Amino acid sequence: MKRYFSLLLILVFPALVHAQLTVNFMPEVQGRTLEGVMSAKLMNSQQRRSCYMVVRITVAGGGLVAEAKTPAFDVQPGMNLIPQHAAYNAAWKFGSGKVAVVVKQSHQFPEGEYEYCFELYENVKGAPGELVADQCFDYDLQPLSPLMLTEPYEGDQICDKRPPLFWQPLLPAIPGMEYRLLLVEVKEGQARAEALHYNMPVIRQAGIQAPMLLYPPLSRELTEGKKYAWQVTAVRNEMVLARSEVWDFTVKCEDTVPQKPADSYRNIDDLAKGNFYIAEGSIHFAIDNPHNGQPLEYSIVSISAPDAKLKKLPKLTLATGRNHILIDLERVKGMTDGHYYLLSVRMPGGETKQLRFLYKTENE
Repeated sequence: MKRYFSLLLILVFPALVHAQLTVNFMPEVQGRTLEGVMSAKLMNSQQRRSCYMVVRITVAGGGLVAEAKTPAFDVQPGMNLIPQHAAYNAAWKFGSGKVAVVVKQSHQFPEGEYEYCFELYENVKGAPGELVADQCFDYDLQPLSPLMLTEPYEGDQICDKRPPLFWQPLLPAIPGMEYRLLLVEVKEGQARAEALHYNMPVIRQAGIQAPMLLYPPLSRELTEGKKYAWQVTAVRNEMVLARSEVWDFTVKCEDTVPQKPADSYRNIDDLAKGNFYIAEGSIHFAIDNPHNGQPLEYSIVSISAPDAKLKKLPKLTLATGRNHILIDLERVKGMTDGHYYLLSVRMPGGETKQLRFLYKTENE
């Protein structure tokens, strides 16, 4: 019995040793650059040990991309980062394929199916060390799209003192990714980047899941005549994936779409170009219909409260030729004074026109 137990222990012991030291690596995030590969973490469930690490990266159809051996370093009990000196002094060797040439020159991994392998060896002076951990990670790497701001547009002038902020989502989507947004006032003569770095934030929001942010209720409203700069960052587990450019906009109400008397109707194309429209009880616009009479297709959604349900939108009909359209918002159930809304109108030719507006009750 003792002989069988000893044999079993001999077979199981290497697996136990390997389980004591594991590599934590996120290829979708860390596998995009050589520096990212060296930011892998090591989990040690036993006592301190001295190790060196061999990293080997291959690509499907292209063989070896890069391989490195680090100097020896101590792995403490618990979670460890690869020490900076070990990562910096790693001796990299590169393959001869096209992908390897790109990585050697830029330290960036182009699109491809990669295998990232990590081997840790016991550091024994004057002798080859024993392999104590080896793990490989496969990942089909796709390039990330640029993180681009969309609204308020660069250099725009708006009258909204609590504007919603929009940007294009970072693609491909990475599980656990979130956005952070920073908005600051830009002082006279100050550069935007300097303002972001030194000025007190008006908005500093983390944990944003969607590519938009409704103006936070607890943030102070913006001031007319002042310029503001903003930037969005995509992160996962505190690791930065991408940063947008820094854009600025100015709050200036004089340049918004002027309000007309109720008997004056501006073309919807002109209204759609404005910053926003103040709808005092109703929206009125002109639209041309070269076709036969037909129902007006439109919708209204709340920007301030996306979950709000609007009911009983008036049914309107387009005649052939020039039409003067009045949408009586007082009849729409769910409208809230002081909230912002988006009107979408489907034109007779199939194109959609959109108008952002602030709803104010007529008795205001």
